[in-house]
Parts: sequence; C-alpha cells; structure tokens
Amino acid sequence: MSENSAQSIPEKLTLRSRLEDLACVFPWVESLAAAYAIPAGKLFAMNLCLEEVLSNIVRHGYRCDPNQTMTVEFARNGDREFSFIVEDSAPHFRPFDPAVPLEDVAPAALEDIVPGGNGIRLLRKFADSVKWEPLEPGNRLTIGFWVPESA
Repeated sequence: MSENSAQSIPEKLTLRSRLEDLACVFPWVESLAAAYAIPAGKLFAMNLCLEEVLSNIVRHGYRCDPNQTMTVEFARNGDREFSFIVEDSAPHFRPFDPAVPLEDVAPAALEDIVPGGNGIRLLRKFADSVKWEPLEPGNRLTIGFWVPESA
C-alpha cells in the first residue's frame, strides 16, 4: 500500500467501554500493518497487546461501565518504529509498581496460572517498549514495536 493509501487510515480510534466495541481494533491494525509493511509476527504482537490492554480497561478500569470512552492512537517514529498510545479516564492502575514483583518465570502447568499480573507480563514479552503515564484523570500507556531491517 502506498503512503497516500496510509493517509486514508485514521490515526486515532475512539472506543466506547464495551468489549464488543473492541472488534473494530483488529481490522484497523491490520490496515496499518498493510500500509506500513509490518510483518505478520509484529501484527500478531500488536493485536495481542492491544486486546489485552483495552479489555483490561473495560473490565477492570471502568468495571464494565459502557458509558466511558478510551482512545487508541497510532504513531510512527521513522520507518521501523511504531507505537500505540492508549488513553482512558479510569483510575490510575500503576502497571509497573515496584512493590508488586513480576515473575518472569513461566508457570509449569496451566493449573499454576493465577489471575492478575499476567497482562503486564504479556506486554513485556510481545512489545518492544511499554511506558505508563498518569493523566488527570486517567492513564496513558504507550506500547512500542520495532521492525528490524530484514523483516
């Protein structure tokens, strides 16, 4: 897809805080990946991270209140670096609180997985960078991805 075609893709989505509204994110990210020649592996990582973050905002940040909104903005820094900036007005969630240790060891069995904290672990594994900032009110999470030259 050409740079002109990429310009027709919106750089920002505004979503209502309903899980069913997240269905429009995948086709949007797929269009961006096609426009900027992002390989399938990175496309998978982008979709996985966004689904995790956005569904957690709906379920935990907004406690399934469908009357809230959140935004996802796509940004480029050069030809090989891409990011998604997710903003909400939910209470601060401090994803990298040093008081909460994150184990990087994979559970031995499915039964050993406990709820909570797995989303941050997933982001650390699939994104190349993750930055959280408190907003007044809300949160800003910037999820970065790099595409190597050989991709």
